[in-house]
Amino acid sequence: MEEKIILTDTQKDALREIGNICAGNAATALSQLLNKKIDIVVPTIYFLPVEEVPDVVGGANALVAGLVLRVFGDLPSTVIFIFSQKDAIKLASLMTGKQPSESSILSELEQSALKEIGIVLTNAYLGALSSFVGMGFVPSVPQLIIDMAGAIVDYTLIELTYKSPFALLIDSEFCEPRTSIKGRFFMIPNPDGLKIILRTINNP
Repeated sequence: MEEKIILTDTQKDALREIGNICAGNAATALSQLLNKKIDIVVPTIYFLPVEEVPDVVGGANALVAGLVLRVFGDLPSTVIFIFSQKDAIKLASLMTGKQPSESSILSELEQSALKEIGIVLTNAYLGALSSFVGMGFVPSVPQLIIDMAGAIVDYTLIELTYKSPFALLIDSEFCEPRTSIKGRFFMIPNPDGLKIILRTINNP
């Protein structure tokens, strides 16, 4: 496996199309869940080495909230949905209707809200990816981990039953009139799944 994935213009266009579909699915699902209009900036979507995941979210020592789940079905994968601690609290407040807490600690109510939002967003993204690659995804219930980004990634890699060098990153921004929130969706497919995704985006 190469140390870097070099994409053709056709593959880049295909990834942009996936990003558009993901954004549309997620905006609709989140708006329905929160009963308010949520816009999502068309996300950046690309592959990166798994070891670089912590760097993208502020460094290995950055305190983050990560939703970790397994994906079963035709393309077994692991998903990590990461928000900064501050953005996780803002996102939870949209669900609870309460002002964002000044505390850096997520309450049980906020954690529950974040899990519910995470399930909706993950299903929206996986639904878009599933349609594009023509395969079925079955996500597990997410586990919420609040820790340093490096620790969450290390924990996830230890739990993997396969070694995969790359993650697919969907870098998203959710907007409503009062605030914007950044979330980063990482999908770590098994090596065969990685080949399937690359083959699919080469022949969209």
